[in-house]
Amino acid sequence: MAVSTTRTTHEIIMSTVRSSPSFHPLFDKFEARHVTQFLNQSFESDAAKHRALRGDRWFRLAYVILGVGVFAVLTLLLLPSRSDLYLQILQGIGLFGSGLAVGYSLRAYQDKRSARRRQSSGL
Repeated sequence: MAVSTTRTTHEIIMSTVRSSPSFHPLFDKFEARHVTQFLNQSFESDAAKHRALRGDRWFRLAYVILGVGVFAVLTLLLLPSRSDLYLQILQGIGLFGSGLAVGYSLRAYQDKRSARRRQSSGL
């Protein structure tokens, strides 16, 4: 099915290139193999992005499992005998987590603001 979709896309692009006036001399040299090469590279890029995202998901899952495991071990070992130490550790983890969340939110806000600036300036 991907081959027929690629051919259909290829035919559409080539018909557009042939029917529209060329604005640059380089467009006169644009051939079918260039479109095919572009589509193949686009497909490979999309596949690489998908593999990277899939790997990121596994690492996030591993971090969550590790965090829950550490919390469970701390609860089982420290709560019955040293509840004061357990509460201090929980406070430290909470402070670290809230600082991490604030830092992440601030960074996301700055990235969004800089993207809007680039878009409005035309870059």
